Amino acid sequence: MTTSGTPTMVSEVQEQLQQLQLRDKAVEGETAVTGVAGGSVDSSGLTSASGRPVSPRRIQMPIAVAPMVDVTTSHFLKLCQIISPNFTLYTEMIHCNALVYNPKDLFNFFGEPWEGKVVQLGGSELEPMAKAALLVQENGYKELNLNVGCPSPRVQKGAFGAVLMKTPQTVVDIIQEMIKVGVKIPITVKCRIGVDNLDSYEHLCDFIRLISTTTPVTHFVVHARKCWLKGLSPKQNRSVPPLKYEIVYQLAKDFPHLTITINGGFNTTQQIKEQLELVDGIMIGREVMDRPMFLTKVDAAYHNIPASELKSTEEIIDEYLEYVLTEHTRGTPHSNAVVMAPLKMLYGGRRGREYRRRLAATILPKTKPLPDIVRDVRLMLEEMDFNSSASEVEAEVELVNEDGESSKVVSGCV
Repeated sequence: MTTSGTPTMVSEVQEQLQQLQLRDKAVEGETAVTGVAGGSVDSSGLTSASGRPVSPRRIQMPIAVAPMVDVTTSHFLKLCQIISPNFTLYTEMIHCNALVYNPKDLFNFFGEPWEGKVVQLGGSELEPMAKAALLVQENGYKELNLNVGCPSPRVQKGAFGAVLMKTPQTVVDIIQEMIKVGVKIPITVKCRIGVDNLDSYEHLCDFIRLISTTTPVTHFVVHARKCWLKGLSPKQNRSVPPLKYEIVYQLAKDFPHLTITINGGFNTTQQIKEQLELVDGIMIGREVMDRPMFLTKVDAAYHNIPASELKSTEEIIDEYLEYVLTEHTRGTPHSNAVVMAPLKMLYGGRRGREYRRRLAATILPKTKPLPDIVRDVRLMLEEMDFNSSASEVEAEVELVNEDGESSKVVSGCV
C-alpha cells in the first residue's frame, strides 16, 4: 500500500533501519504482543473483524480523550473523570522547559495523578525532555506521551511537534535519553500519517519501525490526517488534508506486535465500535470538547453501563462543584474562568445557550471568591430546573451539522 509522496529519509536513518532488519523480523515473529504497560499478553486465537490479532488487554481503557491545548486542562480532565472513570485521559501538551524551570507548578499543569491519566510533553532538546519526563514519573503519573503531531507555528518555531516526523532519529534520541536518566513509566508517541511532502506510507512505516526497534516504545497514537507545516493554519490542518483511516488500518496490520490507537474525527458510538474492531484504541477529541456528556453515551453503548448507573448532568455538576471547593482550599492559581470553564458545554440547545449565558454572568466579577461562585451556580440550577434527557437531545441538534462533524473547532492540537 502506498500513498502520494516520495519516501525521503536521511541516510543515517536508512542505515540504522538496515542494521535492525533482522531484529525487526524476530520481533514480528513473536507469538506474544507487548502491552502498553510493558508486559506480554498471549494473543493467539483473538482476532478482530479485520483478521488482525487483537488483545483487549493491550490497553486497559482503549477509548481515550485526546490532548487539546487550552481544553484538556487539569480541571476539564477532572470533569471527564467525574462523568466516567472508564476512559484514558490525555493532558494538554506542556513544553518540557515549563516543567524544568517551574517544577513546583507540575500539579497545577496536570492536576492529581491517577490511573488512566497520560501526561503529554512537547520539546526537542534531549536534556530538558529527559528532566521533564523524570519529574512526571517522580510525581506519580503513570504514563507519558510525546507530541510528534502538533503543527502550530509556535511548535514549529521550537522545532518539535509534527516537525519531529522529519527527523525520527531525534525522537529516538529523546526517548533513549529519558530511559538513560531512569524513566521507567510507559512512553508512547502521538504522530500524524505524514507531514508536508513526507507523506508516503513507506516513510510512516520507517518512522514507526525505527522508534519501535531502538526504544521501548510499543504504543503509537496515529492521527489519520497528514499536516502541512507551511501554508495552512492549525485550524485548517484539522479539516483540509483528508482523513485517511485506511492508512492507520494498514499500519495496524503491518505491525501486529505494536499497539495502534487511531485519532481523527469520530463522533458516534457506532464509529467507536467499528474502529475497535480494526485497531487497539481510539482517541476522541472535539466531540468530547463540544459535548462532555457524550462519554455517558459511550459508557452505555460500549461499556454496557445500565442507564440506572449513569450519572445525571446535575449529579456531575454537583460533584464538580465539590471539587472546585477543594481546589479553592488548596489554593489554585487558576482564574475563576479557567476553573469553571469545563461546566459550560454540559447542556445543549436553547436552554444550553441560556445556561451558558447565566453561568458566565455568575462567574463575574473576576475577583469573586470560588465558594460564592459555587453557591450561586447551585442557586442558578435550582431556578432553571433543567431536564437532563431533554437537553441532551437538543445538544445533538445544535452541535452536529449535516456532515456529522462537530460544529465547534478548538484553537489547539487535536
